[in-house]
Amino acid sequence: MAGKPKKSFIYPQVFFTQPWEWLSRYRDINTYIVMGLYGGISFGMLLYALSVQQLPWWQVGLLFGAGVLTWTLAEYCLHRFVLHYVEDHPLIQRWHNFMHGAHHDVPRDLRFVTASPLITFPIAIAFWILFWLLLGFKWVWAFYAGFGMGYVLYEYLHYAIHRYPHPPLPFLRGLWRNHNLHHFKVPEKRFGVTTTLWDRVFGTYQAEEEPRS
Repeated sequence: MAGKPKKSFIYPQVFFTQPWEWLSRYRDINTYIVMGLYGGISFGMLLYALSVQQLPWWQVGLLFGAGVLTWTLAEYCLHRFVLHYVEDHPLIQRWHNFMHGAHHDVPRDLRFVTASPLITFPIAIAFWILFWLLLGFKWVWAFYAGFGMGYVLYEYLHYAIHRYPHPPLPFLRGLWRNHNLHHFKVPEKRFGVTTTLWDRVFGTYQAEEEPRS
């Protein structure tokens, strides 16, 4: 399903006149880099919460679950308000194309599916600091482990939707359908990837039209 870019397609670029092909060369394996990096960090934080902080398993479970749920909200907000933010200013248009616009131009090109850790890692640190300030040092580890694993799940699911035409399990069919509708019919709706919960809460779900009889 990983089609080649269209002849008219311009590789994402921000500040330079030449396309950033050097960054695109390894982007087809970004998903696996992300899974190894953030999955390992999240697992380490989970062990830290259990062994060093010595939190009860039920408390770790609640914090972990809250972290996953918080990620789904962050996923929705980042996708809707950051990745889909574009204005007429040329620099903003270039930044949008680099961050997300190219992905919508060639949705089957796997090089533009998963964000580079060079971009996401500083954002991950900023989120950790935010949660540390809100929750405190003792509870942030288990919470952030869930937040990080939510991100890993998002990136892999996003990759799988663009890589495989059909979901491996029947219960995932709705998520496949939801994201394909976002790309090919309603790009300003259906922003959730791992869940449609926040689209329903904030009114961006837009139910499909019933076929006419």
